[in-house]
Amino acid sequence: MQHLYEKLRDDTLKWRKDGYPCQDYPLIGEVLRHQFEGEAGDRVQLKYLREPQFQSLELYWYIRLVLETPHIVDLYKHYYDIAGDIRDFCEAFGIPITPNEAMLIPNVDAIIKLVKEKPEFFKQKGIDPVYEAISLPYASYIFALAMGTGKTVLIGTIIATEFAMALRYPEGNFMKNALVFAPGTTIIESLREISDIPFDQILPSSLHSDFLANLKITYPQTGAKEIQVQAGSVFNVIVTNTEKISLRANLKQRANQTLFEYEEKKEQAELEANLRLQKITSLPSLGVFSDEAHHTYGNKIDTELKRVRETVNYIHGKTKLVAVINTTGTPYAKRQMLREVVAWYSLGEGIRDNILKSLHNGIVQYPIGTIPDEDVIRNVINDFFDNYGDVSLPDGAKAKIAFYFRTQEHLDASHQHIQNALTEIGEDTTQVLINTQKSSPQEIDEFKRLNNPDNQKRIILLIGKGTEGWNCPSLFACALIKEQTKSSNFILQASTRCLRQVKGNTHTAKIFLDTKNSTILDKELQANFGTTLGELRKQDAETEEFALRIRKHDLPKLKIMQLVRKVVPMENAPKAIQLHRPTDVGETPPAFRSILTPDWTQRSASPLTALGAQDEVEIANRTTDCYTFARRLATNYHLSVIETLKNLKSLYPEGQVPYKHFDSLCKQVENQQQNYEVIEETITEYLALIRIHDDDGNLLFEKDETEDCYVHKVRLRKSKADLLLSDEDLDDNHDVSFHYTSYDFDSGPEQQFFKTILLTLNDSIADVEVFLFTGSLTNTKKTDFHFEYKGTDNNYHRYFPDFVIVKNTGEFYIVEIKSENERSAPDVVAKKKAVKRLEKLQPDAHFEYHVIYTKDAFLQENIDEMQKIRAWIYGNEPMQNDGENNLA
Repeated sequence: MQHLYEKLRDDTLKWRKDGYPCQDYPLIGEVLRHQFEGEAGDRVQLKYLREPQFQSLELYWYIRLVLETPHIVDLYKHYYDIAGDIRDFCEAFGIPITPNEAMLIPNVDAIIKLVKEKPEFFKQKGIDPVYEAISLPYASYIFALAMGTGKTVLIGTIIATEFAMALRYPEGNFMKNALVFAPGTTIIESLREISDIPFDQILPSSLHSDFLANLKITYPQTGAKEIQVQAGSVFNVIVTNTEKISLRANLKQRANQTLFEYEEKKEQAELEANLRLQKITSLPSLGVFSDEAHHTYGNKIDTELKRVRETVNYIHGKTKLVAVINTTGTPYAKRQMLREVVAWYSLGEGIRDNILKSLHNGIVQYPIGTIPDEDVIRNVINDFFDNYGDVSLPDGAKAKIAFYFRTQEHLDASHQHIQNALTEIGEDTTQVLINTQKSSPQEIDEFKRLNNPDNQKRIILLIGKGTEGWNCPSLFACALIKEQTKSSNFILQASTRCLRQVKGNTHTAKIFLDTKNSTILDKELQANFGTTLGELRKQDAETEEFALRIRKHDLPKLKIMQLVRKVVPMENAPKAIQLHRPTDVGETPPAFRSILTPDWTQRSASPLTALGAQDEVEIANRTTDCYTFARRLATNYHLSVIETLKNLKSLYPEGQVPYKHFDSLCKQVENQQQNYEVIEETITEYLALIRIHDDDGNLLFEKDETEDCYVHKVRLRKSKADLLLSDEDLDDNHDVSFHYTSYDFDSGPEQQFFKTILLTLNDSIADVEVFLFTGSLTNTKKTDFHFEYKGTDNNYHRYFPDFVIVKNTGEFYIVEIKSENERSAPDVVAKKKAVKRLEKLQPDAHFEYHVIYTKDAFLQENIDEMQKIRAWIYGNEPMQNDGENNLA
């Protein structure tokens, strides 16, 4: 049976292929398509988000808008409620039932009621988490992404898109405030990354400026009694830890503390938490985000879970929550998938996609007691410097190793062994850094600066530090060679710290373990990730990042005539929207209240009898400030906020716009916007095949200083490495091709076509200036060579052709290679029609467009099509070459 997250993934992919249709909120399609360099479904690269982040984002919006934010129970019912059979639902939701129970319980609603209302039933079944999920009064979902894949960025992205939707659709059920919390201070530090997210790459330009103008991010300071946000305000992001907002303080009585002092301190902490909660509950349209949510989930409702859930339930009772979003890297509890998991990206997938460092053959195990500690440590140090001595990240940060210890005694003894081992191989002992609860401020500061490329510390010794929330990409190895603490998942959290990956790194990671810790890690991997140590050991990256070197950027521009539609003011139409203060607004009709009295005589048909008297109810003249209404008008009618605000302030110097004027002002705008007409113009454009700088002079490609060239980076599956062709692989006698190298073809037929035409040009170049593969550059900032077409979703998309041949005369020939089974695909047909329409517009027929449909290799009928292209190259005089040889 498919898990819930698998079914949701399938449906979300279908939604993507259909173009993200959403009748009520079509903007979401624009937001999601903005994440791509190109179009979904084509050869594309994501602009900023990683694949698991983007998949989670689009799945989130599928749940929110298509499925309409269902409660988790309703979500399971949507997929697993089969009439007359509750077994699928119970299996998926984790409710064990006997065959007799399956026959006696009539439907899903009955089993839900049984779990909800019969404590003895769920306690006997041992399904406390199921009861907890069913009992939640709000929609709550878990997004499970393996550590290092970017859960913090996902949280920030969801918030940004929610706020953008709320600004465009103020009446919609979108978040206008967000509370982000997590346990502990280390994770809070990592959550500060929200402030550094490049939101201009997440949101289209039409939304970005308005979003930034309204966004307010607050990190409550330690010791502060209140949260510094305005009560009732909107577009706040509050990032805090669990302890600061819990209804019940999580304090422990110290040994030297009297009971009275402890109770007083606890009462003060709870009072301060209540002050913070009062501010939070005043915020409308609130969404809650819980990072590292596995701390509040489990097979039993423990104290921590009760505290957090009690707090969130309290907030929901005071201000209705839009949704609760939980993120975690460990979606399993006792080898059972948590029921609220709607998205899951595993450690193995992260390694396969090269988002995490590979552990291929990188887990080293030492037998307990048979090798002295000193020899084990010497072996680890030697192995580390043999493999990582000269390794550094692309930014220059040197590779590091972390040793984890349980006690200070063990650390001190091992520290001496490490120093001895370093001395033996000629390494400086000052590379060692210790970080424990007893560390000095200088050591703590040094630990925080480990990501700095200038930091010289490479051997990190830790007690109770460096686990969850620690982000150190230059950490390539972890060593746990003594029995560790028995706290939950410590070995799992510690040993996987070295897996965080960065762009450009090709080196694998290593984990050094003793036998006992290896056994514990294997169990923790199975319990939390549904995988084993052996599986991770075999897992290797299936994708790799390639830097394609730009060889030529001074390329001919393609002259093309385009038909554009413009919306222009009609003749004599006013140049700007002019508003006047409504004078034809009637007075608000009076409202009255009636006085009724009960009639106990039963002689009347109604038990309530009107006395006939009525009192007029005074209706206040409601207003809103000019800025709020200007933003509303500007958003709805695509006007300038500043000009609209200036207009309103001249009409309402008191700064307030009466509600009763709203309709009249909107009608004034609509009437004036009707003074526009759509005209068609034919314009001449010159398309740049590659752009190194944007219009403001900013560099669009990375500069490789060692090679003194620009590079275009792409991520490809290793299985497609044979589709790469560099300028050294083929003869290009006249240097007409390879404007970047290597060319990364998407299919064998594309590569074969390129080889065939290049071989033809090697024989005779005629007047061909360039012959280029263009299918990999799909960023509209980096190339103008793309065309618009209307997709099946009625939205306009960009299409990037595969090849172009350009002559010295300015004529050019565009070729697209498609699979035979795509011949009738609606989007392929739409692309062809759009470019063919442009082809007919050209007055001198100076460009042609042709689609070649083929299977895995060129067919016999493709030979005629190739001859047509040769005929165009040689001025309608096809060369007398053996076509079959050229296509071999």
